[in-house]
Amino acid sequence: MPDPTLFDECSPWIHIDLGYWKPLTDGQPPSFFRKKSIVYHQEDSPEYVYIVKSGRVRVTSYQPNGAEKQIYIAEKGAMFGESSIIGRRPQTDTAIAIVDSFIYCIPIGKVEKVMSTDWELTQRIIQLICRKNHILFKQVLELSFAQSLQRVAKILLNIGKQYGKLSGDKIVISIKFTHQDVASMINTSRVTVSNIFNVLSEKGIISKKNGYFSLNHIETLISIADGDLFDIHQVPCR
Repeated sequence: MPDPTLFDECSPWIHIDLGYWKPLTDGQPPSFFRKKSIVYHQEDSPEYVYIVKSGRVRVTSYQPNGAEKQIYIAEKGAMFGESSIIGRRPQTDTAIAIVDSFIYCIPIGKVEKVMSTDWELTQRIIQLICRKNHILFKQVLELSFAQSLQRVAKILLNIGKQYGKLSGDKIVISIKFTHQDVASMINTSRVTVSNIFNVLSEKGIISKKNGYFSLNHIETLISIADGDLFDIHQVPCR
C-alpha cells in the first residue's frame, strides 16, 4: 500500500485504542445497537458519553429541510457525544449505527467524576475534541475552496487507507458504500458523485466488482485530491 502520509491526515474515520478509556469502560457493560438504529437524536438532552466497543457509528447533522452533512465515522475505541456534555448543550448531531454495534454508554455523572480526578484521561478527551475540530475545519475549507472532484478523490483515499487491502498494484476496499454515502460526506448531490464515479471508472482509475470498489491508480487520485487535476475531462486514462 502507498505511504500512508500521502493520504489526508484529517480523515473523518476515527479509530482509537480502547485502552485509552479504561477508567470509563471498566465495569460498564456495552449496549447493543442494531444496524441503522439511532444512538441519539439531534437536539436530545445529553445523558451519556458513548464509546464504540465494536462496529461503526455515523455522526451526522441534519437541517430542517432534510439535508444532511456527515461529520465523522466513530469506529472501535472512538468516543462521541462528549462535546454536548462538556458544553452543557443539546446534541448538535444524530448518531446512527452503520452496522450492528456494541457501544459503551457512560452516564454523565461517571464521566464528570472520572474527569475530576484523572487528568490524563481528561487530556485524552480534550485531544479528541481538538482532532474533531480539526476535521471540521478541514471540511469547511474543502467546502469553501475544493471542487467536488477533489473532495471525492480525498474521500476515496481516506476509505482506501481505512479499509483498503493491497491486491497486486491496486487497493481493494473491504466495505460497501453508495454514491449517496459519499455525497453526504462531502455535501454535494448524489448525481454529482455518480457522474464523477462514472468518469473515474471509464478512465480505469477506480473499478467495482461484486459491490466492492478498487482504487487502481493511487497517484492519480492523490494528484486530484491535491488540486493538480481539477478538470475531470483532463484526468488521464490509466
